[in-house]
Amino acid sequence: MTAKKVIITGGGTGGHVFPALAIAEEMKRRGWIVLYVGTDRGMESKLVPEAGFPFFAVKTGAVKDQSLFQICKTVWHLLQGLFWALWFIFKETPQAVIGVGGYVSVPVCFAAFILRTPLYLQEQNSSVGIANRILGRLAKKIFLGFPEAASYFSSKKCVNSGNPLRSVFYQKSKINYDPNVQFLLVLGGSQGSKAINDAVVGFLPKFFEKFPNAQVFHQAGQRDFESVRTATSNRFVSNYCCEPFIKDIYSLYQKASLVIGRSGALTVSELIQVGRPAIFVPYPRTGQNDQVTNAHLISSHGAARVVEQGAGFAERLEKTTLETFEASVLTRMAQGYVPLQFGNALEIIAEEIANHSFS
Repeated sequence: MTAKKVIITGGGTGGHVFPALAIAEEMKRRGWIVLYVGTDRGMESKLVPEAGFPFFAVKTGAVKDQSLFQICKTVWHLLQGLFWALWFIFKETPQAVIGVGGYVSVPVCFAAFILRTPLYLQEQNSSVGIANRILGRLAKKIFLGFPEAASYFSSKKCVNSGNPLRSVFYQKSKINYDPNVQFLLVLGGSQGSKAINDAVVGFLPKFFEKFPNAQVFHQAGQRDFESVRTATSNRFVSNYCCEPFIKDIYSLYQKASLVIGRSGALTVSELIQVGRPAIFVPYPRTGQNDQVTNAHLISSHGAARVVEQGAGFAERLEKTTLETFEASVLTRMAQGYVPLQFGNALEIIAEEIANHSFS
């Protein structure tokens, strides 16, 4: 019997690539052959081969916020990418194609539709970009990280799966939430967020004055790690730890009573799964800003508070943190995650694809 085969396409940022790799691992576990199509400029070109999956690069490009010359160049690359994708899908004859977002997914998803290969989308955010709004018309099913995204698609196609995370996030032996632990986890991002890092370093003296038994673990990012370490060296030796990057984020989530960080779809989904209260600082971006939408969605359920950058940011983040880091407040916030939890997104997505790709 010929092995079942799936092509996963998308990328550019970790917010697209990490969910894609989680799906890839689950499909592989179920006996599927997984091929990955991305660009040679995105994070996927490095992360996918490292994860052990065959990687294929396709030509494409972004159209939004580009000059007329760049748009013409992108259209040419998209046409080249489409013809390449038609040849690739025809040659590989997959049973399914899964698009996880990013402009790289456009030519491959269009080619899948033209060749009548079952097409599936995985939308990470609560608001939807132009590419996935268009591709949603062609897809057989759309797996939503947040149910609010359903307004952009046909309701018949939508599956409220939640965002796919690494399998460790679905293990049964979870540590129950204890707001009395007093463990603050600060996520400055893998590359660092100077605004968050500077604000946190600035309010640490007041924080430890109010919560002398608290522990703080600070991921400062590669770029800001040395400056943060210098600023905090020998000041908070016993109850403060700073690292450039966290490999085992799940273990730290389990310890945390409060998390401060950006509100990308992946971080938000991880926090939903582990049920940890958060203070979100959305990445400031003009136009469609998924992080702002994601942050306010969780805030509307009472599970998070939102502090946007701008005038007086450091003071506002300090005030919010000192007010939020109380057991009674954190207990109420943790309960807000309950209606947002969907179960094991990997199982939901894999079973839907297996059941519908052959129907």
